[in-house]
Amino acid sequence: MVGGDCSYLEVFALGYIVKRSLKEAIHINKFKTIGISISAVLIILLFIAFFEYIFLIIIGLQYNSLLNLVWFFTLYLFLEIPLAFITHALLKALKSVGILQTSKGWLPFILNTTLTFLLIEVIDNFMVNIEIEWQGTLIFALVTGFIGWRLGKEEEEPPDINSEEFKKIDNKFKS
Repeated sequence: MVGGDCSYLEVFALGYIVKRSLKEAIHINKFKTIGISISAVLIILLFIAFFEYIFLIIIGLQYNSLLNLVWFFTLYLFLEIPLAFITHALLKALKSVGILQTSKGWLPFILNTTLTFLLIEVIDNFMVNIEIEWQGTLIFALVTGFIGWRLGKEEEEPPDINSEEFKKIDNKFKS
Protein backbone atom coordinates (compact mmCIF):
# COMPACT_ATOMS: atom_id res chain seq x y z
CA MET A 1 0.00 0.00 0.00
CA VAL A 2 2.07 2.84 -1.26
CA GLY A 3 0.56 6.22 -1.93
CA GLY A 4 -3.03 5.05 -1.37
CA ASP A 5 -2.91 2.17 -3.79
CA CYS A 6 -4.56 -0.89 -2.33
CA SER A 7 -5.79 -4.03 -3.86
CA TYR A 8 -9.29 -5.38 -3.64
CA LEU A 9 -8.03 -8.15 -1.36
CA GLU A 10 -6.63 -5.64 1.11
CA VAL A 11 -9.89 -3.64 1.10
CA PHE A 12 -11.86 -6.84 1.61
CA ALA A 13 -9.59 -7.92 4.46
CA LEU A 14 -9.84 -4.52 6.13
CA GLY A 15 -13.64 -4.52 5.72
CA TYR A 16 -13.84 -8.00 7.20
CA ILE A 17 -11.77 -6.96 10.22
CA VAL A 18 -13.92 -3.86 10.82
CA LYS A 19 -17.14 -5.83 10.39
CA ARG A 20 -15.92 -8.54 12.76
CA SER A 21 -14.90 -5.93 15.34
CA LEU A 22 -18.36 -4.34 15.16
CA LYS A 23 -20.05 -7.74 15.63
CA GLU A 24 -17.86 -8.47 18.65
CA ALA A 25 -18.61 -5.02 20.07
CA ILE A 26 -22.35 -5.60 19.62
CA HIS A 27 -22.10 -9.00 21.33
CA ILE A 28 -20.19 -7.47 24.24
CA ASN A 29 -22.82 -4.73 24.59
CA LYS A 30 -25.59 -7.34 24.58
CA PHE A 31 -23.82 -9.30 27.32
CA LYS A 32 -23.33 -6.12 29.36
CA THR A 33 -27.03 -5.24 29.06
CA ILE A 34 -28.14 -8.76 29.93
CA GLY A 35 -25.63 -9.00 32.78
CA ILE A 36 -26.70 -5.69 34.31
CA SER A 37 -30.39 -6.59 33.97
CA ILE A 38 -29.95 -10.01 35.56
CA SER A 39 -27.87 -8.51 38.36
CA ALA A 40 -30.52 -5.89 39.10
CA VAL A 41 -33.29 -8.50 39.15
CA LEU A 42 -31.26 -10.80 41.44
CA ILE A 43 -30.54 -7.96 43.86
CA ILE A 44 -34.24 -7.06 44.00
CA LEU A 45 -35.24 -10.72 44.49
CA LEU A 46 -32.69 -11.15 47.28
CA PHE A 47 -34.00 -7.98 48.94
CA ILE A 48 -37.59 -9.27 48.74
CA ALA A 49 -36.59 -12.76 49.91
CA PHE A 50 -34.75 -11.31 52.91
CA PHE A 51 -37.75 -9.27 54.07
CA GLU A 52 -40.13 -12.12 53.29
CA TYR A 53 -38.01 -14.43 55.42
CA ILE A 54 -38.00 -11.91 58.28
CA PHE A 55 -41.80 -11.46 57.91
CA LEU A 56 -42.35 -15.23 57.94
CA ILE A 57 -40.24 -15.54 61.09
CA ILE A 58 -42.21 -12.73 62.74
CA ILE A 59 -45.56 -14.39 62.09
CA GLY A 60 -44.18 -17.80 63.10
CA LEU A 61 -44.40 -19.68 59.80
CA GLN A 62 -42.23 -22.78 59.72
CA TYR A 63 -41.89 -25.07 56.73
CA ASN A 64 -39.83 -28.12 55.77
CA SER A 65 -39.16 -27.24 52.16
CA LEU A 66 -39.67 -24.40 49.73
CA LEU A 67 -42.05 -26.59 47.71
CA ASN A 68 -44.31 -26.95 50.75
CA LEU A 69 -44.29 -23.19 51.23
CA VAL A 70 -45.21 -22.61 47.57
CA TRP A 71 -47.97 -25.23 47.85
CA PHE A 72 -49.30 -23.51 51.00
CA PHE A 73 -49.52 -20.09 49.32
CA THR A 74 -50.98 -21.61 46.13
CA LEU A 75 -53.74 -23.30 48.13
CA TYR A 76 -54.35 -20.10 50.06
CA LEU A 77 -54.68 -18.01 46.89
CA PHE A 78 -56.91 -20.47 45.04
CA LEU A 79 -59.23 -20.79 48.03
CA GLU A 80 -59.15 -17.15 49.13
CA ILE A 81 -60.05 -15.60 45.77
CA PRO A 82 -63.48 -17.28 45.40
CA LEU A 83 -64.15 -16.87 49.12
CA ALA A 84 -63.44 -13.12 48.93
CA PHE A 85 -65.56 -12.84 45.78
CA ILE A 86 -68.53 -14.54 47.46
CA THR A 87 -68.32 -12.44 50.63
CA HIS A 88 -67.94 -9.24 48.61
CA ALA A 89 -70.96 -10.12 46.47
CA LEU A 90 -72.99 -11.14 49.54
CA LEU A 91 -72.38 -7.77 51.20
CA LYS A 92 -73.36 -5.92 48.02
CA ALA A 93 -76.54 -8.02 47.67
CA LEU A 94 -77.53 -7.46 51.31
CA LYS A 95 -77.06 -3.72 50.80
CA SER A 96 -79.15 -3.74 47.61
CA VAL A 97 -82.13 -5.46 49.23
CA GLY A 98 -82.00 -3.13 52.23
CA ILE A 99 -80.83 -5.54 54.93
CA LEU A 100 -77.58 -3.57 55.38
CA GLN A 101 -77.33 0.21 55.26
CA THR A 102 -73.91 0.03 53.60
CA SER A 103 -71.61 -2.61 52.15
CA LYS A 104 -68.65 -0.76 53.63
CA GLY A 105 -67.64 -0.18 57.22
CA TRP A 106 -66.67 -2.61 59.93
CA LEU A 107 -68.70 -5.61 58.76
CA PRO A 108 -66.56 -6.28 55.65
CA PHE A 109 -63.40 -5.84 57.72
CA ILE A 110 -64.55 -8.28 60.40
CA LEU A 111 -65.88 -10.76 57.85
CA ASN A 112 -62.72 -10.72 55.69
CA THR A 113 -60.42 -10.92 58.71
CA THR A 114 -62.35 -13.84 60.19
CA LEU A 115 -62.53 -15.77 56.93
CA THR A 116 -58.81 -15.24 56.21
CA PHE A 117 -57.94 -16.40 59.72
CA LEU A 118 -60.12 -19.50 59.43
CA LEU A 119 -58.86 -20.34 55.94
CA ILE A 120 -55.21 -20.19 56.96
CA GLU A 121 -55.84 -22.20 60.10
CA VAL A 122 -57.68 -24.91 58.12
CA ILE A 123 -54.89 -25.11 55.54
CA ASP A 124 -52.33 -25.19 58.37
CA ASN A 125 -54.13 -28.07 60.07
CA PHE A 126 -54.27 -30.15 56.89
CA MET A 127 -50.66 -29.54 55.84
CA VAL A 128 -48.27 -31.50 58.02
CA ASN A 129 -45.09 -29.84 56.69
CA ILE A 130 -46.29 -26.28 57.37
CA GLU A 131 -46.79 -24.83 60.81
CA ILE A 132 -47.93 -21.32 61.63
CA GLU A 133 -48.71 -19.93 65.06
CA TRP A 134 -52.26 -18.68 65.56
CA GLN A 135 -50.92 -15.27 66.56
CA GLY A 136 -49.12 -15.03 63.21
CA THR A 137 -52.28 -16.03 61.41
CA LEU A 138 -54.20 -13.35 63.30
CA ILE A 139 -51.61 -10.68 62.41
CA PHE A 140 -51.74 -11.69 58.75
CA ALA A 141 -55.55 -11.75 58.74
CA LEU A 142 -55.73 -8.31 60.38
CA VAL A 143 -53.27 -6.82 57.88
CA THR A 144 -55.04 -8.28 54.84
CA GLY A 145 -58.44 -7.35 56.28
CA PHE A 146 -57.32 -3.77 56.83
CA ILE A 147 -55.89 -3.52 53.30
CA GLY A 148 -59.11 -4.90 51.82
CA TRP A 149 -61.19 -2.55 53.94
CA ARG A 150 -59.18 0.49 52.83
CA LEU A 151 -59.38 -0.51 49.17
CA GLY A 152 -63.12 -1.13 49.47
CA LYS A 153 -63.80 2.40 50.71
CA GLU A 154 -63.31 3.74 47.18
CA GLU A 155 -65.95 1.50 45.58
CA GLU A 156 -69.42 2.72 44.74
CA GLU A 157 -72.38 1.41 46.66
CA PRO A 158 -74.84 -0.77 44.71
CA PRO A 159 -78.26 0.74 44.03
CA ASP A 160 -81.17 -0.02 46.35
CA ILE A 161 -83.81 -2.40 45.03
CA ASN A 162 -86.49 0.33 45.04
CA SER A 163 -84.38 2.97 43.28
CA GLU A 164 -84.83 4.17 39.70
CA GLU A 165 -81.30 3.08 38.86
CA PHE A 166 -82.07 -0.50 39.90
CA LYS A 167 -85.28 -0.49 37.88
CA LYS A 168 -83.36 0.67 34.77
CA ILE A 169 -80.86 -2.15 35.23
CA ASP A 170 -83.69 -4.63 35.77
CA ASN A 171 -85.46 -3.47 32.59
CA LYS A 172 -82.27 -3.92 30.57
CA PHE A 173 -82.06 -7.53 31.67
CA LYS A 174 -85.73 -8.22 31.00
CA SER A 175 -85.66 -6.88 27.45
